[in-house]
Amino acid sequence: MLLKFIPNTENVVFISDRHSSIYHGISKVFPAARHFACVLHLKRNIRTSFKNKHLCYLVGKAARAYHLSEFYTAFNEIKTINPSCADYLIGIGFEHWARSHFPGNQYNIMTSNVAESWNAVLREARELPIMPLLEYIRSKLMTWFAERRNVSKRERGRITPRVSEIVQANFEESGGLHVSTINNMEFDVKEKNGTSFHVNLNTKTCSCFSFQTLMIPCAHAIAAAITEKISVESLVSDIYILDKLASAYTDVVYQITDAVCGIEQIVEGGTGNLKIFPPVTKRPPGRPRKSRILSTGEIRMKTPSKRHFCSRCKKTGHNRATCKVAI
Repeated sequence: MLLKFIPNTENVVFISDRHSSIYHGISKVFPAARHFACVLHLKRNIRTSFKNKHLCYLVGKAARAYHLSEFYTAFNEIKTINPSCADYLIGIGFEHWARSHFPGNQYNIMTSNVAESWNAVLREARELPIMPLLEYIRSKLMTWFAERRNVSKRERGRITPRVSEIVQANFEESGGLHVSTINNMEFDVKEKNGTSFHVNLNTKTCSCFSFQTLMIPCAHAIAAAITEKISVESLVSDIYILDKLASAYTDVVYQITDAVCGIEQIVEGGTGNLKIFPPVTKRPPGRPRKSRILSTGEIRMKTPSKRHFCSRCKKTGHNRATCKVAI
């Protein structure tokens, strides 16, 4: 049913934990779409299978490298430390886990998927009967959509808050860069160590490959834009503007009272005294689970213990009943 809302094109990218059923489903329903492995799950598999934390670091470094030279520097180190791990990564396919080899648009902004979000939101509500549970979900969606529709009114500027943070971080890194003009809108940007990068503001590209991959100006592009007195925000792709974010939530979620009445009228008018019963199910033995099953290599985070605070000595860790100052 996802195909009714998301087209089968090369611009669509699915990121998963490489489960075989996901591979099968994508190849069947979205044959033109691209598939990328989640780096977090990949690192967990490496840690579980090869018992080496440094390998996890190198895999993450190779996966997030923009330039081929950076990728092979990290991958050759992986091959030296553990050839079996290198063979495992080759078997996956570089184009499925390395940014420098991936032909599609992966971007660099990830959010928790909708299943994880609802799993946390419905922690208490999942114990409710079916109708109150549905009403809770509808009310939560209505609130979320309304808040995100108004994001363009609350925020200042042209781009979304997350992208604005990335641009600000790149702006701080651009302070020590030396910019020389090559041609109209083309610049030679040098770092303090002497490394040179070619920036073209017309095509919005940089030889570091970060600019054209993320479609967010890198530190080199920002330094060139400041020299040319061009607005940095104008170099950010239109996919990151606030209007695009707000347009994703243009639909309004209404109450379901009128809709339910309409369904009842249709049922009564079409089939007479039709009674719809719930499906026959058998409850499994034991208590129902309240927490999800952890994936491979995932560690359950412990809830921090509550700290006592004495209102008289103003120190944490003290209990007023036993504190000498309080007594």
